Amino acid sequence: MITRSAEETLAWAESFSQRLRSGDVVCLSGELGAGKSVVARGIGRGLGIKEDILSPTFNYILEYEGRTPLFHADLYRLEDADGFIALGLEEYFERDGIFLIEWPERISELLPTNCYHIHLDILPNMAERAILLSEPHA
Repeated sequence: MITRSAEETLAWAESFSQRLRSGDVVCLSGELGAGKSVVARGIGRGLGIKEDILSPTFNYILEYEGRTPLFHADLYRLEDADGFIALGLEEYFERDGIFLIEWPERISELLPTNCYHIHLDILPNMAERAILLSEPHA
């Protein structure tokens, strides 16, 4: 999928959110500035969350209430899975809600095999994004 603006990326993510159910894990990857937080905002909007979805970089995780709770983690500042475990964040894999993880490669060995993976690439003109979605395996 190619989006040509942040608004198109937001709309794509809002539409994508309609397939999500409690217990789903969504992994967002891509370089800094690729649009991971835009996708998070779109998913939040699609889940009916009224508050602004902020990047939880300095909190590690923020929780939001919508039609399904959203747990939004930003693992950029973590070195590895040991830090994730030390913070007790693995409990979110078991919580009743959708667990959205930015920078999931930091904890790749802990990720369930049944995750959505969304990778964003900045295309040469800098406004467009390539979005690659991998569906979970049943």
